[in-house]
Amino acid sequence: MSRAISVLRAVAGAPSHGARLAELVEGTGLSKATAHRLAAALVHEGLLAYDAASRFYTFGEFFLEMSNRAGKPPAASDTPQPDPAPNPSLYQRPEYCGNAISLAHLLCDRHLPGKRALPAMIHESVSGQTSELSFGRLSDYSSRFARVLTSVGIRKGDRVAVMLPKGVELIIAALAIWRVGAVYMPLFSTYSASAVNARLEAGGAKAIVADRVLVERARKYITPSTPVFLVEGDHINRIEGRLTQFWSSIYEAEPLAEAATYGENDPFIMTYSAKVVEPRYGILTPVRALAEIEQYMRHGLDVRDEDVFWNMTDQGWEYGVFYGLVGPLLIGKSILFCDGPYDVSQGYRVLSKFRVTNLTAAPSQIRAWRRGDPVAASHRLALRIVTVGGEPLPQDIISWVTQKLGVPLVNQYGHREAGMIVGMKHDPHDPRSLDRVSVGRVAPGFSLVVLDETGSELGVGAEGILAIHVPRSPLFWFRAYSQDETATEARFRFGRDYYITGDTGHVDADGCVHYAGEASHAISMHKD
Repeated sequence: MSRAISVLRAVAGAPSHGARLAELVEGTGLSKATAHRLAAALVHEGLLAYDAASRFYTFGEFFLEMSNRAGKPPAASDTPQPDPAPNPSLYQRPEYCGNAISLAHLLCDRHLPGKRALPAMIHESVSGQTSELSFGRLSDYSSRFARVLTSVGIRKGDRVAVMLPKGVELIIAALAIWRVGAVYMPLFSTYSASAVNARLEAGGAKAIVADRVLVERARKYITPSTPVFLVEGDHINRIEGRLTQFWSSIYEAEPLAEAATYGENDPFIMTYSAKVVEPRYGILTPVRALAEIEQYMRHGLDVRDEDVFWNMTDQGWEYGVFYGLVGPLLIGKSILFCDGPYDVSQGYRVLSKFRVTNLTAAPSQIRAWRRGDPVAASHRLALRIVTVGGEPLPQDIISWVTQKLGVPLVNQYGHREAGMIVGMKHDPHDPRSLDRVSVGRVAPGFSLVVLDETGSELGVGAEGILAIHVPRSPLFWFRAYSQDETATEARFRFGRDYYITGDTGHVDADGCVHYAGEASHAISMHKD
């Protein structure tokens, strides 16, 4: 709050035409990223306004209305007013637009001048051993593995499946895939062989990167001509593919001279629903989704420059890929990976060892934490905030986090097709926030409406079908499922202006969203 006020004061002290971002940074002493994040949030709330042409921030409608009200009561109206259209210029960043976008530059290489020796990833093993991968080594290793990928014929747009536990190999493989303009296709380490092979077939994977255990689940898909990069283990007789040792190939290769580029609508990630064995609801995430990912990292998760950030969720589903792999690299933060099966005591050990300040987790992980005792951690926890993404949490979980850990809990609701779109902050220092029954307010860059069965928008308090208003949601990037017109039509059954979430609820007079339940079998964010 104090930092947001400092931004408002900087605007107040600026000339009448407003203040640019550089002037906000100078006037507040905040970092450029923090000042931009706060200014964007203030614009969304109507406290500031932004002019894209001049790049000046001025006071918004709220202050203008207050100054013009002059004691006049507001006009009463029973007609619900639509959300004002967000200013697209705040979200349509030039880095994520056009037809020559280098993901390797955005996710790694641009950080090298100031962070070459700093860790892009910190890995903690089950036994407590810590290793690091610097941004410099990540750039070098991924450039070499990109050369290896091109040597076996991987080109722009090809899908490369990755079946790896959390570790250095996963992040190197992902960045190398993006260096050649290909599509990263993560698969859960817990998938059965039938689920793995079905997804490889549906996605048309051109190559596979896996470890000794997980590669055997793909043996039905692998042919003698399939490139397979094996991270560990000896030759496996049952695998007939063109086996290559991952690390040996990296050490023998020369770095790829130039990274491929993408267009804003080109896909760079491919995922399928984790709820069923069949490869249904395939999503090809376009590069322009980076705008939503950055917005969520900075605003939704409130990741600050000084934070030690830990996303505990699995890398096989969208929340883990978007905000545990891509997001940290995008904003130049270290990725904290902890391998092995999830263990509560290990979680507390990692929190205390690395002095984690910003934690995000799946609902099931937070529920499990109540089996442990944070007081028993080897060192006092440094947590500043905890975020849970995926579903509305029951009151007992909210009370445990805010009272036992003594930090704010941000509970967020969203979809794998959109990311997190609604959130509520429960703050132990604000007793009123602990009793709120809504799932929160709509995230900046999105507009959520309530529709009836005919597709007409309903007024305040009326319960109906929750939908994203696409024209007023510049951060909404989903357009269609891969090779599934029926499922796509179901999402847009009232036309392309409305994305149907598959959930029901209502929006109250304060703009808070109340979730009632699922209206259909439509896919929402993975629930566990």
